[in-house]
Amino acid sequence: MKAWNSKFYYLTSLIFVFVIPALIAGYFISERIPLFELIKFIIGITVLGSIYDIWATRHGKRDPVWLWQFNPKDTLGITIFNLPIEEYLFYPVSSVYIVFMWEGIKFASETNNLLIYLLLSFLSAWTMLAMFSLYILRAKRDKLI
Repeated sequence: MKAWNSKFYYLTSLIFVFVIPALIAGYFISERIPLFELIKFIIGITVLGSIYDIWATRHGKRDPVWLWQFNPKDTLGITIFNLPIEEYLFYPVSSVYIVFMWEGIKFASETNNLLIYLLLSFLSAWTMLAMFSLYILRAKRDKLI
């Protein structure tokens, strides 16, 4: 019996691991980050990462040892250049998460704000728990196709 629809696994992972903590951290530190600079960074990371992903997944189809693949059972099924749409979403959401956490660390160390220290600790624990929980909740069928 399936506990949940696994086609939402990657999207659910992005939301719980990156989006929720980034939204919470962003609420406290977004004023410290120039929006235009953040957008430039996200676009750059997304373009470079996507180019590499496209190359790596195409290479993986020719090499039986190469493991850069996406399980179609765990994605929505929408692809661009043979990459699931979730992979393109990974770059902006993970970039925002990393920048917000980094700026949060800088803010906490500059101000010695105990609330921010505790918040960052909580968000880090949330991220680890989300990764672990989603992995455990996932059905034990990791084989591709």
